Amino acid sequence: MKRYVRFAIFCFGLGWYGPVCLFGQSEAAIYGSVAAKADGSALSNADIRIESGSTSTVFTAMADSNGRFSFTGLIPGRYTISVSHENFQDQVLQLTLKPREIQNITFELPLRGITESVQVRASAESIASTYSPNSTTLDGQVFDERPLAQRNNLPDIIASAAPGMIRSHDDFVHVRGHEVALNAFINGVSFWENPHTVLSSGLSPDIVQSVNVMTGSFPAEYGNRFGGVLDIVTKSGLSMNNEGALTVGSGNALRNNVAIEYGGHTNRFGYFVFTSGFESARFISPNDPRSIHDTGRGNRNFLQFDFYADRQNSLKLVLMGDGTNFQIPKTTLDDQYRPNANASERTRAQSAVLTWNHTASDRTFFTTSFYQKWSRMALLPTNDPLASVASNERSLSTVGLKSDLTRLIGSHTLKAGLDLTMLRPNENLFFYGEGYIALSHLLGLPHVHLRGPNRGPITFAEQRTGGQASAYVQDTVQFTRALTANVGLRFDRYSLAMSDSHFSPRVNFAYRFAGSRTVLHASYDHFFVPPAVENVLTSSAGLTRFLQDSPVPLPPLQPIRENQFELGVSQQFPNRLRVAVTGYYRDSTNPVHTILFPDSRIYAYANFDKGKAYGMETKAEVSLDGRRALSAYFNHALGRVYFWNPVRAGFVDETHHLGESGRFLAPMDQTHTVNAGFVYRHPRTGLWASMAFEYGSGTPIEAEDAEVAVLPLPIRSRIPGHFTEDVTIGADILRHADRPRLGLQFNIENLSNNVYKVSQESVFSPGEYFHPRFFSASMKVHF
Repeated sequence: MKRYVRFAIFCFGLGWYGPVCLFGQSEAAIYGSVAAKADGSALSNADIRIESGSTSTVFTAMADSNGRFSFTGLIPGRYTISVSHENFQDQVLQLTLKPREIQNITFELPLRGITESVQVRASAESIASTYSPNSTTLDGQVFDERPLAQRNNLPDIIASAAPGMIRSHDDFVHVRGHEVALNAFINGVSFWENPHTVLSSGLSPDIVQSVNVMTGSFPAEYGNRFGGVLDIVTKSGLSMNNEGALTVGSGNALRNNVAIEYGGHTNRFGYFVFTSGFESARFISPNDPRSIHDTGRGNRNFLQFDFYADRQNSLKLVLMGDGTNFQIPKTTLDDQYRPNANASERTRAQSAVLTWNHTASDRTFFTTSFYQKWSRMALLPTNDPLASVASNERSLSTVGLKSDLTRLIGSHTLKAGLDLTMLRPNENLFFYGEGYIALSHLLGLPHVHLRGPNRGPITFAEQRTGGQASAYVQDTVQFTRALTANVGLRFDRYSLAMSDSHFSPRVNFAYRFAGSRTVLHASYDHFFVPPAVENVLTSSAGLTRFLQDSPVPLPPLQPIRENQFELGVSQQFPNRLRVAVTGYYRDSTNPVHTILFPDSRIYAYANFDKGKAYGMETKAEVSLDGRRALSAYFNHALGRVYFWNPVRAGFVDETHHLGESGRFLAPMDQTHTVNAGFVYRHPRTGLWASMAFEYGSGTPIEAEDAEVAVLPLPIRSRIPGHFTEDVTIGADILRHADRPRLGLQFNIENLSNNVYKVSQESVFSPGEYFHPRFFSASMKVHF
């Protein structure tokens, strides 16, 4: 196999010769300068050597006449930087580079004495970073330590690894009071589809080299996103030496997985390919403690080519293709009264990103990406006379161009960019709810009357072309060694469901107290977020006119406007312990929430009048190094989320949200959320073990607080809190050249068998349940 792959790469690169320094095809970079400590004069011809902790790859450079050096296109992760110069003492710095992050470092070398010494700075960062203190960087090893069955979709892992993540209905993950708010940037490019399972084909964690999970302040470059941003750098063959792995896993509830990956590089080319297949008899969280009609299967494919034309120009091509087929879960009541209520869903997606990186000088570089995506979702209806007949087919075609310019001028890191996106959604809907109404009358269940003309079906079909044009400019400036700021302004022009334009300022500060390893963070961010793209035309079609109790069409979905304030402090302790505490306050206009058509999985969105979220998050972590066998993390979020009635735009089928005004606890409000875990590794034997814990105090069932109106529906409390534990035992054995050839893993998920209710947002919803105790095992063969 290796021979044929190498031959294909050789033929594709025929005619290109000469050694070229290969980097990791990313926008992350390290810039710096070298000076004499005595008088601050620049030291030219200093030798700089950096080594990647994750790949052991070594890069070298020499300082220019001004003492400056640069390393661009680096893979995020830990790096060791060594600087040496004749007649001066060597210096070594260790730091962690995040995706798309630029580090500016100044080395001041003392004169060499009779005996040369080496100075080591253990600080993780050389300057105060303006990233939010609660941002979390995860790499491929973190994903490998989780059970294989949990690695079918990225949000499932993020929910248990970063602060402030709240599980909700339909396996959604809410962040700081925002619905389905995990937005993925893949190598700097963001697609509009949400990665949650029921909305799209999802995203595999196994293609991720590194991801920065941000739930706080974002620079202007991250665009019209809020809640949670997943800044992902994908795996590249540039960091692989013609190697691969085959992973096979199996568990109860038909949770079977298989995946294979292979990657490598020549002087100018890098290649990486990944494909996987998975299945489960508990594919999404069911509406009953017992999983009924909940089997699903999926496939994910990923291919990346990297090509270096010369030291100034490189190309990267990423191709992805994914699909899932799964059943819509039923309840015990459904099984008894309507056995043929067997709906199902299919998702398909294909995407391509072509990126050109150009280095104009050691202080100026460009990145331009052309991206394309096609996605499709089809909800297939039931055929039971006591069930709603609901079908929904939507597709989305996306074409875009994104370009960024980065320029370093003194202590300023200036960045400006343009993003042009064309969106073409095509949506078809058929809904006939008379069977569901008949069942509700038969059993005395609460229900709504959503009917078409003459009690017939509701149909909708529309295709529209629109999109968004965006531009931003931002400056990261190091005022002093201690004070750093990131200031930016973004402009967005959106036109699809409606048309609007907006300017969004962002201001982020970080101050490092000298000698204490304490960093104070403060930020103000303004966000403009267009309507979600899933069923955006259906949600904007005024279908509330078919509500029998309130037959008035609502306006099209509106964008969210929000102001966020954040204040936090982080402290680095000895032994690689870091603790951060962050407080935030968010005030929103037109916050959104998903709405389900009665007795179906047709999703729409509604804009509420306004929203408010505030809270405090605590994050502690101990990272692994060569001397320590134990790593651990602890995240706690204390929060409160309010929405205000009435619903102003979009679609809603619970009519009390149309006629009332006043405040109520939002469905994603959870007072306490905790996730924590640890990993112990025994380097000599290759044995390791881990545990992960999760606690939630429970989310509201119905509105609990009203300032203006008295709610006619029953006021109920929260669902009970929950605590779950996962245990994993593994072994990396048959080592060759310091690499294990075989990895074995055994997992127990939900050790205490706590099948808790995840959410129940209204009396019209039966609630959804967490999975029972699961057992699984996997084997990973490296070749």
